[in-house]
Amino acid sequence: MTMKEFQARRRGMKKTQRQLADLLGVSLRAIHSFEQGWRRIPVHVERQMLFLVMLARRTHKPVAACWVIRQCPPHVRTSCPAWELKAGHYCWFINGTKCQGKTMHTWQAKMQTCRRCKVFLAAVGPAVSER
Repeated sequence: MTMKEFQARRRGMKKTQRQLADLLGVSLRAIHSFEQGWRRIPVHVERQMLFLVMLARRTHKPVAACWVIRQCPPHVRTSCPAWELKAGHYCWFINGTKCQGKTMHTWQAKMQTCRRCKVFLAAVGPAVSER
């Protein structure tokens, strides 16, 4: 997540930097650092931020589970943590999922795939483009 996206998502949730710091369990100085690009946004902060965005955006429109949308074959589904946990709407949040038939081992690799996925986009919306 870029500093611009982080800031735009905070503003989209209508949170001050202090409010977001409290929600994420980090210092106000950390939020300043993330938004100014002085400090890299840690994976655990990015995950939590995206989860909060999802909660703030929640709609009542049902979204199909990831394995339906992505048309995963049965042998891929049964070995995927999202299927096992019946969390097809939260697949983007769970590490080790079997997107595109292979295990996503790192958050960065996972997010490259997720940012183009209908399930992720329905949950948290598109990334904010840098201007």
